[in-house]
Amino acid sequence: MKTYNDVKLAQELIKFPTIKTEDKGIMKFLSKKLSSIGFKCTIIKSKGTELKPALNLYARFGKSKPHINFLGHTDVVANLNNWKVSPFKAVVRKGYLNGRGSQDMKGGIACWISAVSNFIKNKKFKGSISIIISADEETTGYGCPAVMKYLKRKSEKIDFSIVGEPSSNKSVGDEIRIGRRGSMNGIITVYGKSGHSAFAGSYINPCTALGKIIAKLKSSSLDNGTKFMPPSNLEFTKMNVDNLSENVVPQAASAKFNVRFNSKHKSSSLKKKLNKMINIVAKKEKCKTKIEYRVSGEAFYTKPNKKIFMVKKIVKKVTGKSAKLNCRGGTSDSRFLGSIPRLELGLRNNTIHMVDERTSISDLKKLTKIYYNILENYF
Repeated sequence: MKTYNDVKLAQELIKFPTIKTEDKGIMKFLSKKLSSIGFKCTIIKSKGTELKPALNLYARFGKSKPHINFLGHTDVVANLNNWKVSPFKAVVRKGYLNGRGSQDMKGGIACWISAVSNFIKNKKFKGSISIIISADEETTGYGCPAVMKYLKRKSEKIDFSIVGEPSSNKSVGDEIRIGRRGSMNGIITVYGKSGHSAFAGSYINPCTALGKIIAKLKSSSLDNGTKFMPPSNLEFTKMNVDNLSENVVPQAASAKFNVRFNSKHKSSSLKKKLNKMINIVAKKEKCKTKIEYRVSGEAFYTKPNKKIFMVKKIVKKVTGKSAKLNCRGGTSDSRFLGSIPRLELGLRNNTIHMVDERTSISDLKKLTKIYYNILENYF
């Protein structure tokens, strides 16, 4: 039975320039690696950013319960100029692996596959291990839902998932995500009545109404937060009035906003809450409104349970430090896992998306050891 070295595998993965949803042969490469250690691999297509579809991977070892899963992604952000070391050469220098994706998150994928290959070789166990690798976590986010749809069709149930996002801060394992806030974007367009600014009473100013709507939404508390998540927060990010004249009251004015909301809300209930506040102000100002929403992801939270405390104990054993449970960060593919209990545990995030992204070799070794111990204790 083959085993894989975490550093070497991470280097091989980094050398695929998988920007946006570009595959460049990486899913075929991973399928070959995983098939050689006994995984059954399936390539699942999803909508890509270009004309061709994106390719995602689902691989499973075993058929019985319990079923533990690893979720990762192969796509990387661009930001490729002014690097000291070529972003896709995967150079190891002075104890660090340099390259785009070394932390986010090809390094994490390599650690999991290395741990799994050693675990399968050394241990007999009853249960299943699966791996989901999406092609578009950084962009469209169609890949993971396509895989989840496939699993539903096949009636495959995941009991617990480890999401390999770079969740660690100052040292590997110092933070474990047990949830993330939801994210929702909105556009408010207020329609008034245009007119000459010299003739008060002949017009209805949508700018005034929009200003009052903004003030209302910013001064209203959405909630008081939860134990692991801060209060939900709404921020206006852009205002626009299509008007070239200083002495003309415009017909319409609009503003864009983003809400990061905690697990006290679903996007549907939050929309109703915001619509009610907006409509109260608009009615008072005798204006009409149009409100459009786009939900990037719902808030989710896994209540600390035996498995999460087991992972905390393993981190303590491997690193000597106690992991903090939190729900920090933006959105990730974890938002597509529905009700599956999960946590996010990966490499450090101190250089992700930056020029000269890199991870220390010792961090890779520690994470591989943590993942191996998770498998050992899970089964």
